Amino acid sequence: MRPAWRSLLSACITLNAPRIKSKFQEVERIVSHLLKFAEGGAASVGLMRLRREATGWKGIIMSGNLLRSSAVTAFFAIPSMVIWSYLAFGLALAIGLVTIFLRGDWQKARGLDKLILFGPLFYAAPLAAFGTEHFTLTKAVASIVPRWIPWHLFWAYFVGACFIAAAFSLVTKIQARLSASLLALTFFLFVVLMDAPGWAHNLRDRFALALTLRELSFSGGALALAASLAKPGRERGQHVLATIARYFIAIPVLFYSFEQFMHADHVPGVPLERLTPPWIFGHSIWTYLAAVVYAVAGILLLVGKKTRAAATWIGLAVLIVELAVYVPIAIVERASLEGLNYMADTLMYCGAILLLAGAMPHEAEVQESPANQWSPKTGARPNQQASSF
Repeated sequence: MRPAWRSLLSACITLNAPRIKSKFQEVERIVSHLLKFAEGGAASVGLMRLRREATGWKGIIMSGNLLRSSAVTAFFAIPSMVIWSYLAFGLALAIGLVTIFLRGDWQKARGLDKLILFGPLFYAAPLAAFGTEHFTLTKAVASIVPRWIPWHLFWAYFVGACFIAAAFSLVTKIQARLSASLLALTFFLFVVLMDAPGWAHNLRDRFALALTLRELSFSGGALALAASLAKPGRERGQHVLATIARYFIAIPVLFYSFEQFMHADHVPGVPLERLTPPWIFGHSIWTYLAAVVYAVAGILLLVGKKTRAAATWIGLAVLIVELAVYVPIAIVERASLEGLNYMADTLMYCGAILLLAGAMPHEAEVQESPANQWSPKTGARPNQQASSF
């Protein structure tokens, strides 16, 4: 015969069984949603651990009483290769910000010229992250080197090291003109040797063309920076470089404007194959916003009218898109390089356009007087002052 308290407990459990089962189902449903959010659709932490073991990744998992929950643990698990890229990105960005304020550039700039100051930072921070990927994803990077070029692994490591060095050169302004010139040449070679031939295999592939024009814009941004840092007495060479950089950026901007009007469901800024996630606030609004600004300001850039203002407004539009679309994507997909790369690529494109803005003359300088015309002998403007960031 069972004790009375056992009989009473059994009766209570029997009576409350449906309620207990309902509570368990509710908890299970909440945990499931947390896991899907934290893992980007992964069903459990066990699946994530198997993925880490299969790929050789070593994640960083926070521990503690609060973090014993599987959902929270999954939330903070990030592969080491992603961590290294974010560290390089953040370090370059932090050094650049400190440099701007220590040199007094922020205090001297007025209006939208303050935004132009961030051009080197927005260009360099992603460059440092991409350089880091050459060391964490060496074989993948080496595989895209054309077959007829020898020493694939060497070029993967060499270009990665150069990217990291150039990034910190730009933000510290140490040999920045040399770094900018070499970067412009590097990205132009990427276009000629890899991107353009890849697009030539299928001329109807609009995404391959978009990638080609993006690399051309990266070259144009670095070329514009090199032009703005030219030494006094080289005004004619500065003008030529800045004009080439303007075309390198204006043509992609106009193509991107057309693509965004035609395919508003794809990610904005640089219209690639990925669709804008449905959970992004505003969704297609950001694509149409970028398309309108690109169309108006791109035409001004192409014809050479109000070029500094036009480039600045394009850069501002890309920055808004970056904050509204790509930063949330990077946060949700923080455990993958894809989320980082989309965010960094768009920020670097923003930086390239702001670098062009910094190389363009102010409106007052464009209104030339007879004393400030180009000299047919020297090719210089006697009263012209170099633009500064």
